[in-house]
Amino acid sequence: MGGHRKPGPIGRCSYRTLTAWHSAAPPSGSTHSNHQDVCLHPAGFEPQASAQAHRTQIRRIVIVYNPDTSAGQLFAVAFNGTILLHGNVVVGGKDTPTPTGTFHASHWEANHVSSRYGAYANTPWNKSPLGLNAFGPYQLHIKELEHRGIYLHGTMGPAWNPFTSLNSLLSPASHGCVRMSNKDDIALHNMAPQPEGIEIIISTKQSDIPQQLRKP
Repeated sequence: MGGHRKPGPIGRCSYRTLTAWHSAAPPSGSTHSNHQDVCLHPAGFEPQASAQAHRTQIRRIVIVYNPDTSAGQLFAVAFNGTILLHGNVVVGGKDTPTPTGTFHASHWEANHVSSRYGAYANTPWNKSPLGLNAFGPYQLHIKELEHRGIYLHGTMGPAWNPFTSLNSLLSPASHGCVRMSNKDDIALHNMAPQPEGIEIIISTKQSDIPQQLRKP
């Protein structure tokens, strides 16, 4: 669903002791930690990507969707072209389409809330026993779309939820955002805890699907 603008990155966020529904909840952490993951330069590594490589495993995120069904796929691509994450997504409907183009990640926000969509969006995900928050555990801000309130985020349900369907309680399609399963949302966050500058390609063209996963 479309997010509500919330200025700036958050500081530290804590996760309370969670129920079995949240057994795989993400650890606490800062959106702008000083910690840097050690990253060996893989084959095909490009020198200009060196600084980014020490902050994240991911070079780009590719989202390809069908505008007629609002269903699509997300691919997290490593610096050497390996697909690190592949999952299903839901995007905006015909009245609130998800914009296409090349964008760039800004920062993560944990437990986003908004009063625009009722109780299912206005209670922080980590404070709902069943994870009933439409934005899920994490929301990835996109520099060029910040002013439009369009983000990548999770869905309702527990941390291990591999589906995006629970948000259909509010709407079958999003309000422009790219909606991931919570399982993929957490995985993407953990792969790129400092995502600033990661390229995000959003497209309706099947030819933009990364080559190694494109159907023959």
